[in-house]
Amino acid sequence: MTTLTSPGTLGSPTAPARPDIFAAHEQVWDRIARYSLLTAIFLSGWGLLRVGQINLTFSDLAFLVSFTISGLRGRLSATPFRSLTPFWLTGLVMMLGGLFIGSVVNGDPLRWVNIALQYTVAFLFIPVLLMQQEERIIRTAPLIFMLGITCSEVIGIAASFFLTFHDTLHWLGDGFITGNGRLGSMAGQPNPNGAVVAFSMPMLLYAMRQRLIGAVGGFACLILLLWGLMLSASFTGFAASLMAIFVTLLLMGVRYIFRLGLGAMVAAGLFLASGAPLPKAFQERVGNAVESGDIDQAGTFINRSQLIQEAWGFAEDNVIVGMGVDQYRELSAYDNPVHNLFLLIWNEGGAIAFCGLILLLGLLCLLAANGLRIGRDRGAMAVAVVLVFLVYTLSYPHMYSRMWVMPVMVALAVVYTPRRAARPQGSVRLIYARPVGPQPLPEL
Repeated sequence: MTTLTSPGTLGSPTAPARPDIFAAHEQVWDRIARYSLLTAIFLSGWGLLRVGQINLTFSDLAFLVSFTISGLRGRLSATPFRSLTPFWLTGLVMMLGGLFIGSVVNGDPLRWVNIALQYTVAFLFIPVLLMQQEERIIRTAPLIFMLGITCSEVIGIAASFFLTFHDTLHWLGDGFITGNGRLGSMAGQPNPNGAVVAFSMPMLLYAMRQRLIGAVGGFACLILLLWGLMLSASFTGFAASLMAIFVTLLLMGVRYIFRLGLGAMVAAGLFLASGAPLPKAFQERVGNAVESGDIDQAGTFINRSQLIQEAWGFAEDNVIVGMGVDQYRELSAYDNPVHNLFLLIWNEGGAIAFCGLILLLGLLCLLAANGLRIGRDRGAMAVAVVLVFLVYTLSYPHMYSRMWVMPVMVALAVVYTPRRAARPQGSVRLIYARPVGPQPLPEL
């Protein structure tokens, strides 16, 4: 019998084997890229796991593996924010350009190279990779991030029972458990630890709402996150977490507020009935400020306010050309950068860099708010996560570390990643019965 073949197959019934081998290899590479990205998201709040003393974490390494493979496979998005991408790039170029001018005129251009690379990875490479992922991967990304932070808190809580500052100093640094008993856990310092917990709260509520995690598992994660938050004794983290929870519940709907609010009241009642004391550091840094209503008792607020007053004094001399990257620390009487991103960018980069920062933050707010029109639950999470980020811009210096930007981009990716069919792998089953096109973005 003569075998019927298409042109180019040479009549061999086994000819398709070569494409099948290539397809198998492609699936392997895709799998490596996918799991590397999920690993990067899971570890993005683990600042202690880094390569040497430089700002390169294990999460960054996993991200770069995923980014490299995806780039070679042509799986990166040239327009991560679609119609708003040019405005996003304009803001980033303005901010880095202003910092470059200040560094060339008044500072050290080599320091600018380092910070420009950090900001480019955080504010450009992450969305370029995330916004191109399949919906089934991105949908679970908030859960992955939240579980990573929960595991970090579990490690820290367990260590606090058996170890002290002196036990962990040599191996984990002075921030895992501080000298006054505050918990930095795997984030490396107490304040960043409070921040990643605050980012996790809206993601936990979203995961529970979408049934990505069961009620029992979600409640257990909530207890562990709150426990870690109290041990961190971060007033900013405490305030940001409360705001994030309130905003998420408010935007998700009244019924959801009632059910979770009732559960929270029961949990609070059980805690008070048990007579368990609050952690000493939390009572001193947060509890006293809440009870008295005096924010001056909130941790290092007085010291930060002094830096802010000094920054306002410097600002008059840095309107056109800034002092350059990392020069604020050199010129400050307190040997520290001002803990306010707006004032730091203004002083180090001048008005051009400041306007670029405002454009970037304005676009984040616009994207998050527009998410409410696309999907209520996803939009609520995105708004709350962006709100946490904005809170920390008022109390932190440069925010190029991926622990700050990854949760924001994950939340936005959940909103704007197109819902589409999964790639067939021996089946024609779709993720959704009725796939829809790319989610719309607001036009300026």
